[in-house]
Amino acid sequence: MRKAAWLCLPFSAAVAACRYLIPYEALGLFALCGAVLAAAGLLFRDRRRTAILLTAAGLLLGCARCWAQQRFTVMPAEAMAGQRAGITARVTDYPDVYDGSTYLTVRLTAPGIPAVKCRLISYAPGELQSFRPGDELRVSVRFSSARLRDGQEIDTYTAQGIFLRAVCTDTPECTGRWKWAPLYLPRELCRRVTELCRRTFPADAAPFMTALLTGDKTELYKDGGVYYTLGEAGLAHVVAVSGMHLTCLLGFLYLLLGRNRTSGILGLSVLIFFAAMTGFTPSVVRAAFMHGCLICAPLFRREEDALTSLSLILALILLVNPMAVAGASLQLSFGAMAGIYLVSAGMLRALWGRISRWRCSANRLLRPVLVFAAGALSVGVGAQVFTAPLSAAHFGSVSVVSPLSGVLCLWMISALFLGGYAAVGAGALLPEAGAFLGRTLAWGVRYILRIARLLRFFPCEAVYVSHPVFVLWLGFVYAVFLISWLWSRKGRTFRVLLPLCLSLITLWSSAVLVRLSWSDQLEVTALDVGQGESVVLTCGARTVMVDCGGSYLPRDAGETAVQYLGGRQRRHLDALILSHLHADHVNGAERVLTQLDVDTLYLPRQKDENGFLTAILAAARAAGTDVEYVDENLTLAAGDMTISVWAPLLSGDENENCLTVMAKQGDFEALITGDNPSSAELLLTMQYDLPDMEVLVVGHHGSATSTCDVLLREIRPDAAVISVGRNNNYGHPTPQVLDRLAGYGIPVYRTDRDGTVTVRAGEGS
Repeated sequence: MRKAAWLCLPFSAAVAACRYLIPYEALGLFALCGAVLAAAGLLFRDRRRTAILLTAAGLLLGCARCWAQQRFTVMPAEAMAGQRAGITARVTDYPDVYDGSTYLTVRLTAPGIPAVKCRLISYAPGELQSFRPGDELRVSVRFSSARLRDGQEIDTYTAQGIFLRAVCTDTPECTGRWKWAPLYLPRELCRRVTELCRRTFPADAAPFMTALLTGDKTELYKDGGVYYTLGEAGLAHVVAVSGMHLTCLLGFLYLLLGRNRTSGILGLSVLIFFAAMTGFTPSVVRAAFMHGCLICAPLFRREEDALTSLSLILALILLVNPMAVAGASLQLSFGAMAGIYLVSAGMLRALWGRISRWRCSANRLLRPVLVFAAGALSVGVGAQVFTAPLSAAHFGSVSVVSPLSGVLCLWMISALFLGGYAAVGAGALLPEAGAFLGRTLAWGVRYILRIARLLRFFPCEAVYVSHPVFVLWLGFVYAVFLISWLWSRKGRTFRVLLPLCLSLITLWSSAVLVRLSWSDQLEVTALDVGQGESVVLTCGARTVMVDCGGSYLPRDAGETAVQYLGGRQRRHLDALILSHLHADHVNGAERVLTQLDVDTLYLPRQKDENGFLTAILAAARAAGTDVEYVDENLTLAAGDMTISVWAPLLSGDENENCLTVMAKQGDFEALITGDNPSSAELLLTMQYDLPDMEVLVVGHHGSATSTCDVLLREIRPDAAVISVGRNNNYGHPTPQVLDRLAGYGIPVYRTDRDGTVTVRAGEGS
């Protein structure tokens, strides 16, 4: 290992420790340990002394950099939270639009305000959408911390170097252009490529090609069915611009010019420009640096070392922003490269050693195919070694079929990347020629999407670790492969087939065990979706979901629901019932419809005032889900479970025009009132002979306008469940409701305090 690695790896380790283990107040003690290590290094000689001194220096530098960022960047930014101020700022990227709000990344330039990157937010339609990188603006704002969202710490913004969020309190004014605005030319070119993609490719292929060519996945996210299918097949990461794309670019350049000094210098220029065009994301910066090392090593007559290059660029990224260590993009990118570096080469040699014994390996036509398949499989498995636990931690799932999808699709993705730039280039000069190429390449996109959909039929193609059985399975996989590798170190051949078969057998056995654990008794589960509501009703193999919406959590409600049900091997819903169309009850429904097999969607007739209904109905049509509007009372039979869906009792706003649901099995009943107000609850008690309830899902998240005394006296629930977000802005659950429930001696379970709550027939929660 080179000397640079001895310095850079401890530096990165110290930064990671400061982020996850060492509080700011203890940094001095940790630095003292580094100084003691340095002193101990003086007792040694030669290479050991150098290694110990460099390690100690790396640890000290890592601590010093984290301390400096906390002292001079984070703390001043945090001090601005809650304040109102007039600011001047420079726009650093194009605006993003989500749910009618506009988000703009800027760098603050006002005197007396920390000169940090800030996420500017406007709730007025179109207010920030005319700005472009390099513009300077002036606006009055209200600051909040980018590190906290509704009282919970998140890394989404700080990992990108953004330390403040600011909501516009008046209309922003453009005051001119920054004198160095031409530096943003690559970002403007990226926007131009995005626009050309929309014109060049058919509508079903344009979002995929835009993400592939520029890294902008905004449009791809909108088609949830496509994006989530790619994710489960392990192909979502290949759409994000990374090392494979840069390899294609440089390979094409060398094919044209050959490998020489001129192509090397031109290649370095292409790497820098492409990284700037895609926004200097960690994966692209890492890939560009490593390719740059490959180019520069022979030019300077130096041997390129992958581990040194990887550790050096990681240290440089963290030197600029230590908070980046918590970003999923950086962790997955470097984890994948570490796995490829440590595992893939050896696996490829072993694979090819076996393949070369086959007679078909000598065939001129089959040999390149076999070489590519062996290489793609080796890279896919190597990348999974360290990214699987990271994917489980960040996204709650691991794609089992990722290596297989790589073998089937990587060759096509490489062709689409190069062909895509040829198409948009032609489209800029000759629109008809570009459109022809775009229509041709669209078949490649359709091939990839078809493969991704077919892989969904693979048993347990994606493992959801929300169930502890699958966490244990993941640990078992690592243990069995580690034992096999250690066994091979004693002079024996490393045989991958046995641990692979054991892993698949135990995976499928785990899935069977989870299914066998399904209870024949009715279970009512209130998922922890933050400030919102999503209730899952299960009885044997039957599953019904009532509402799916929420906020104030890092994961959206749909993701939470899919992970919960996926971990319990429930990929089919007999019914999805939406009580009303408020975001905190339906903003996750689209994802549920795209990722789960839903028989029927039930909902009230309401105006689409918040824009959710259109997307939900489109997702239902795409999934083949039946849609029924509840104008009259319905009774649904789901095995031994009976679901009564009562039509709205009032006809006012969405809360008053809300469905009520009662689930029943034998003598066990559960009532879900949605956001029905007390006036609707009174009508409910007057029009229906309500039995004593075992479970009441408290109305309107514990608002004082619901859960009236009359309803509680009528149903006398054995347990009350409140689905509510931590530190929400509404004061839910209100003291009045909690006092009412306490007055009747009803035990209360809350998702903000207890997490996901499950109540079973005949049991507690």
